[in-house]
Amino acid sequence: MPELPEVESIRRVLQNSLINQNLRKYKILDNRVNRFNNTKPRSLGILMNISRKGKILQFKFKKNSIFFHLGMSGRLDLNGLKNKHTHGLFFFDEDVLLYDDIRKFGYIKILKNEQANSQFAAIGPDSLSLTKKDKTYVLNKAGKCSTSIKNFLLNQKNLSGLGNIYVNEILFLAGIHPLSKTFKLKEKNWNDIFANTKKVLQKAIKNNGTTLSDMTYVLPQGVYGSNQNSLYIYAKDKCFSCLQKIDKILIDSRATYVCKKCQKQIN
Repeated sequence: MPELPEVESIRRVLQNSLINQNLRKYKILDNRVNRFNNTKPRSLGILMNISRKGKILQFKFKKNSIFFHLGMSGRLDLNGLKNKHTHGLFFFDEDVLLYDDIRKFGYIKILKNEQANSQFAAIGPDSLSLTKKDKTYVLNKAGKCSTSIKNFLLNQKNLSGLGNIYVNEILFLAGIHPLSKTFKLKEKNWNDIFANTKKVLQKAIKNNGTTLSDMTYVLPQGVYGSNQNSLYIYAKDKCFSCLQKIDKILIDSRATYVCKKCQKQIN
């Protein structure tokens, strides 16, 4: 699944390529991808800005916005070839943007700008740009939560943008076992989580995101990410720090990587 660094890397490419171009026409070709749309404006005009919160992209026009969520396997391709997995086509003055999605868990959603805030309001604060107020919000939710810290961080209503790869990385660097009870964590634990969240995400964005062996994630111009070469624990056999064997466990069917020596379980 494209997580915050992948979506932010995509945003930066498209911001440089598509801003101030006129969207002449568009087609959404699949009912599942189109499942949230009740309205379909014929003309959208000039693309003014592309923003992001969590894993959601917003293309803002004068009166309307298009929201993209890439789900598990979605891609946004610039000037690529239409194929059997292409479910959206957006014809700008100089470029064509294709939305491809093999598994069709993602969506394209069009809203009037006055309704657009509701799309972002439904998810928690963006993990890359946490303010003091955001951190207080997270801590208040955490203090009432008895689930594992891994599941807490993956819940987009608590923090938006984190997925399985980067939660594994963050908890390793913070020295916290992913099965630790969320409400048991102390202030120091949370300071470590917040600091390493920023560190992990910034590094991944610098590396244009993580492309795993399935090669699903690719930037709009066809370039793969390189952060897979800089991961600390995800899909690793030995601990980056102590060189002991990494344990692979499942938490709610998600692959979870743990160093029992370096990560303390807090219960």
